[in-house]
Amino acid sequence: MKTSIVATIVVLLLLSGMILGQQNGGVADVSTASAKPLTVAGQVSNDRKTLVTDIDSEWSVSNPEILKGHEGRRVTVKCYVDTERNRIQILSVKKDPSAATYSARSTDSAFRR
Repeated sequence: MKTSIVATIVVLLLLSGMILGQQNGGVADVSTASAKPLTVAGQVSNDRKTLVTDIDSEWSVSNPEILKGHEGRRVTVKCYVDTERNRIQILSVKKDPSAATYSARSTDSAFRR
């Protein structure tokens, strides 16, 4: 008899805890930034404050100091995206491999006749 009363009390406490856990409690803790970092390719503006992607969408950069030395170049960045403010926070920057320069020698097979 005692075990059934204790089990009922425990179940009621667990249910009430689950119900309270599902309620927000009036606190807005939802962030508009993406939870996972995304990889985005684009061109850095000359002032490092914007990044223009391949589909011509323009994102303002919240930490432009990380883009120092990449002004006007194509880069691939890993970042958090805030779609509500149209802003990105960059975590890492890599030079875009499609922007690589190529060189040729006159002895290459493309120049032979």
